[in-house]
Amino acid sequence: MAVKERIYQYANADAKVLITGESGTGKELVAQSIHNLSGRKNGPFVAVNCAALPESILESELFGYEEGAFTGAKKGGKFGLFELAHKGTLFLDEIGELPLSLQARLLRVLQENEVMRLGGDSVIPVDIRVLSATNQDLAKLVEKKEFRADLYYRLDVLRIHVPALRERTEDIPDLVKKIMSKNVSRPSRSKITGITDKATAVLQKCLWKGNIRELENVIERLKLIAKGPVIEEVDVRQELMDYQHLAIEEKDNDSLGDIEKKKIEQILLEEKYNYTQAAKRLGISRTTLWRKVREQESAY
Repeated sequence: MAVKERIYQYANADAKVLITGESGTGKELVAQSIHNLSGRKNGPFVAVNCAALPESILESELFGYEEGAFTGAKKGGKFGLFELAHKGTLFLDEIGELPLSLQARLLRVLQENEVMRLGGDSVIPVDIRVLSATNQDLAKLVEKKEFRADLYYRLDVLRIHVPALRERTEDIPDLVKKIMSKNVSRPSRSKITGITDKATAVLQKCLWKGNIRELENVIERLKLIAKGPVIEEVDVRQELMDYQHLAIEEKDNDSLGDIEKKKIEQILLEEKYNYTQAAKRLGISRTTLWRKVREQESAY
């Protein structure tokens, strides 16, 4: 898989990485994998969701503060996340949601490799690798002046695009196994010990708009309601009745050519017929994509 190859390629570099993809595709797992395979693996991995905190709190969390910096400031001050990530990796999730005022401060840290706490008057050197992630098109945000162009180019040195789950259904069996193995040390939480291949095959035929997060939700629900000891095909089909948007029409007579044609058409539509982007998502060259489209047009 292209994502795994990129992870291994980028792990030993110390450059910044921008991870893109829809919500729920596992971008933080990619960031964690890069860190774990890097020379900084023995250092801290510090993650923050830029969309989860109000601007004032996010600023103090990122940069820290000195005692008395503001009303309610902790006695003795507080380390910021940049300091906590020293000699390790800082992961900035939902970077597109970072307020413009904080974007300027982040840019300075990236340029100077030093941070100044709120209320402080001295700089603190930091040695960190910054990984960031977004489900937005940062280039468009730059055009609308909602994201700083200079920060965008600082963050987008290396890039990994995490495809939507519907584009990599071949990964679903492995993902299901990983999800099923969660809480294995506490078997009393669920009587389910496994899932049949036929049940997994049904899950592969679904359109997971919520991606891995939605798959996890369905599996966790199945672990609670299935009669056991394993999740059967009938359990999955009954559960999917409550998830109508997931179900897709099953056509046993679809050939591999038909399936490939539909996948290419779907991705071209999603990319507004940008062949370069569509080829990247399909993991093929632009020339190969053109050839496949021409072959399909002549065949149909």
